[in-house]
Amino acid sequence: MNGRVRLTAVVAVLLLGTGPVGAATGAATTAQSQSNPFAVQQDQIDADEVRMDVAVQPNGTAEWTLEFWVHLDDDESETAFESLQSDVRDDPDNYTQNFADRMDETVSAASDATGREMSADGFTVTTERQSLAREYGVVRYTFRWDGFAAVDGDELRAGDAIEGIYLDDGTRLLIEWPEEYERTSVTPEPDDERDRAVIWRGGETDFVSGEPRVVVTAGGLGTATLAGTAVVVVGLAAAGAWWYRNRESTAGQTASGEDTPAPSTESEPTDGSGTATAAPATDGSAAVSAAGAADTELLSNEEQVLQLLEDQGGRMKQQAVVEELGWTDAKTSKVVSGLREDGKLESFRLGRENVLSLPDEDEGANEVDGDGPA
Repeated sequence: MNGRVRLTAVVAVLLLGTGPVGAATGAATTAQSQSNPFAVQQDQIDADEVRMDVAVQPNGTAEWTLEFWVHLDDDESETAFESLQSDVRDDPDNYTQNFADRMDETVSAASDATGREMSADGFTVTTERQSLAREYGVVRYTFRWDGFAAVDGDELRAGDAIEGIYLDDGTRLLIEWPEEYERTSVTPEPDDERDRAVIWRGGETDFVSGEPRVVVTAGGLGTATLAGTAVVVVGLAAAGAWWYRNRESTAGQTASGEDTPAPSTESEPTDGSGTATAAPATDGSAAVSAAGAADTELLSNEEQVLQLLEDQGGRMKQQAVVEELGWTDAKTSKVVSGLREDGKLESFRLGRENVLSLPDEDEGANEVDGDGPA
């Protein structure tokens, strides 16, 4: 199966009328899907934005998040989306089974084309409202694609499973790699970049044979880390030399019978005129801060969000969470949705923004960061 046929299968599975979208807006013709798959997506979903986020893991598995963003501009669109939310909440399996069946076929075709063993599972569908510059209804599918990226020692190569994928206007593709990996090459040049991700947008990029491709390599100690290690080693050597000299001096004075005061362990910096200035406080706050940063790395995604809210007094804007944690909008929304479903987090709209709050912080939540009432 060639790349173009595989492309059509991928687009058909991901963007045609699966689950709630097809049920809400009706089906388009087969002829349309063959000539322009993304045009069918627009007919069926009437989505203003389509976001495909692919988070590649060290073992080659990719966590996929596919989102359809629809403007809620009037009472009719809001009522339709509320009805859809209710249906998905009552019977989510009804909306994921068809999607999963088609995705299995697509993954099988990609496996044949790449020669790698692949499978897909963990299908979920959720809905939510988002208040950004405008009010949106979001339909979100997530699933896990095992074998999506090729693993070759310390190197990950992603993109061949969706080679030549077509991005229509309003559609974006984001590929993200693990923290411990460094970018080696990306083809074609991305339209946007983040710390550990690249983004291509429809209308700005057309993929040809062999595209997209993202190659990343597990990095060792970087230049900054090596430099920092060298500073620590030099500092320890200097401290050792000082201790050794001081020990010899103290031993000599003790042997002669003279009383020698214990050496001071605190330096006394001067102000340039020879006058000693006050030494900085040594209350251990720097060590506590470093320990806190290390502890954060051990927290789950959900625990990081809850900890961040606790540190901010129990309430903060969702976009602030995105910025503080350095996550994508899609990842943050997914984690927040799970916390809301578990009753560990609540949210409300403040103007055009979503505000998150801990359950015991709801009273008096009409003001956040100095804003007025919602």
